[in-house]
Amino acid sequence: MIKMKRICHLIFRLLFLLDGGVWSLRNLSISVPRAVLSGEGQSAVLRCSYDLEGAALYSIRWYRAETEFYRYVPREMPPTMVFPLPGASVDLAQSDHQQVRIVNLNRRLSGDYQCEVSADAPLFHTDIRSAPLTVVDPPFRAPHLSISQRSYARGDVIRANCSVDEAYPSPNITWTLDDHKIAETISWRSSDLDFKERGAFSQLELTVLEAEHYKVGLTYTSASLNRAYQDHYIYDRDLEEDTDLIRYTMVPPPSSQFALGCVATIYDIYARKSEPVFIREDAPHPASVTGEDSAGENASFDVVLAIVSAVLLAL
Repeated sequence: MIKMKRICHLIFRLLFLLDGGVWSLRNLSISVPRAVLSGEGQSAVLRCSYDLEGAALYSIRWYRAETEFYRYVPREMPPTMVFPLPGASVDLAQSDHQQVRIVNLNRRLSGDYQCEVSADAPLFHTDIRSAPLTVVDPPFRAPHLSISQRSYARGDVIRANCSVDEAYPSPNITWTLDDHKIAETISWRSSDLDFKERGAFSQLELTVLEAEHYKVGLTYTSASLNRAYQDHYIYDRDLEEDTDLIRYTMVPPPSSQFALGCVATIYDIYARKSEPVFIREDAPHPASVTGEDSAGENASFDVVLAIVSAVLLAL
């Protein structure tokens, strides 16, 4: 029905322009939150702005997936009319010719929302704009982080898993090292709005190098991973393998310990961190004032001791 109305509107508009007419409805735009939380008391305010160039307003109509749920006609009394919107309701006290407020949404109300504006007689110029809205059901708990070991020796490979409970849509997972973002796993999202809750999972393989002069960085082989954060690290990309595994290489920190964590995010309205895990070095290597490590110092001391012992025995 709406598609046929749009076609008729375009034909009428073309004929009117060919006849030298001037449109009274201009600059129609729509403002819809990209995402809102679901649940009792949660709301979304949808706005529609336009310029009638002095013409009278005939009607404002709001649609969700081409089904009308709110209408404003200033000539009628009362001017507002609400149609069923399963799983939510319209707040008439905060809805008018410029906006509509929807309260108590659930995730099945995600989709495209449209605002249709019509000028009054004699031309009844009509235009429509749409924008997507996602109603988010967040995970119940914080992300769960598990690691293969809580201490390391240089050259070790530490394996970590981050899992997130089911949510709609599926959360993204960001890995952090000492509060620095190092990579983000982007979750797959359905394009047909099946409204199914899905969990998220990410694996990290962290290699602690034996010496600080080696290159540090990030290599990953996940088809779903499409963001990497360089920050103060250098990273390389290796896409030859096809596994859901992030590989990160780091130098031993000066403090001999670091904190590993992961964060679950959904758009810009939900973010929750896991409990950080502190990983410490088994046998720290203190720096030497001469630039040598402790092993070098012990070797030099042994050589000096051997020479002194030989001299004493000769006496």
